[in-house]
Amino acid sequence: MFKDLDWRSAARRSAVVVAIYLGVFYLLSVAFPESFRLRSSQDVTALLINAVFFFLIFTLIYALLDRRRARMMAEARKKREEGSARPEPGPLKGKPNPNTSRRKAARRRR
Repeated sequence: MFKDLDWRSAARRSAVVVAIYLGVFYLLSVAFPESFRLRSSQDVTALLINAVFFFLIFTLIYALLDRRRARMMAEARKKREEGSARPEPGPLKGKPNPNTSRRKAARRRR
């Protein structure tokens, strides 16, 4: 299940998300101190524990998503390479289309 995962890029992305989470929480505690105040060191440690927990979960999720995206891209590339081979020209290549009727075309012109 955890084979072929790119942990480094997933960790970077989740670190950015957790940094945004901490920054937003800090801004809210400054803007609305009654609702989002960090009253004691216990509140700060609880916030940091939540941030570490979110970091671990987001890292796993982003690693799985990156692996899925890489697999889908490889499948699409493979299909595109298989589909790029042109089929051989048919026996009517360069000849008039036999499905058209010259009489109908002449009637329409009149």
